[in-house]
Amino acid sequence: MARRRSRVEGLDEDTELNMTPMLDVVFILLIFFIVTTVFVKPTGQEPNKPFALEAEPFDPVILIAVNNLDEVWIDGQPYQTNQIRDLIRSMKDETPEATAMIIADRDASAGTVWEVQDLMQDLNIMTRVSTNTN
Repeated sequence: MARRRSRVEGLDEDTELNMTPMLDVVFILLIFFIVTTVFVKPTGQEPNKPFALEAEPFDPVILIAVNNLDEVWIDGQPYQTNQIRDLIRSMKDETPEATAMIIADRDASAGTVWEVQDLMQDLNIMTRVSTNTN
């Protein structure tokens, strides 16, 4: 009489799981998240800000600080207002839908803040001026 093979004997074969499709998906997701991440560069200068009762949430891509010496700080470097046009234009070229926040020291002159704000308006960048963070 012929002997039947048991199910246990059939499991001795080497079985491999193909991980290539899963690794492809993981790498594609990783590349997607890296490409879609927006990096906000700090200004490098923390201005002395007055207190405000209310603040609306706003998530800018470009941060600009104006201190009490009327220096404009972008990416940790101080600039004069006549030096920042090309820098802001290159930032806008990197992220066309960029928004900006001008963080002004309470002792900064309004003229400097207005010059920076006018420059942003000329470059069609939506800008808010802040003198407080809540």
